[in-house]
Amino acid sequence: MRIALLIVSFLFGGLSLLAAVVQIKTKSGKTPLSAFIMIVGVLILFAAAICNIAEAQFDYVASLLGCAAICAAAIGNGVQSGQLHIRHHIIRIALSVIVTVGFAFL
Repeated sequence: MRIALLIVSFLFGGLSLLAAVVQIKTKSGKTPLSAFIMIVGVLILFAAAICNIAEAQFDYVASLLGCAAICAAAIGNGVQSGQLHIRHHIIRIALSVIVTVGFAFL
């Protein structure tokens, strides 16, 4: 179960990182703040996964902070662009909750 949690965490973080990089590359000139917030959230989520591998305590706190930053950046980007896809954000938030609860109990 722990391996599945780590795989999901790295996939979620990797896809979020890809989204942030694509956003930076497509917005020539002015780079959106939400992309940088998402990258920071991804790095924090990766740190949580590495802490879990090292069996360090409080990996769920890092997971909570990282997932919250990723979700906030995605919602902020949707609001700013005028294309807020509610279902997409609900799925992202649900996955973030599952990952964070997984880190808290594993």
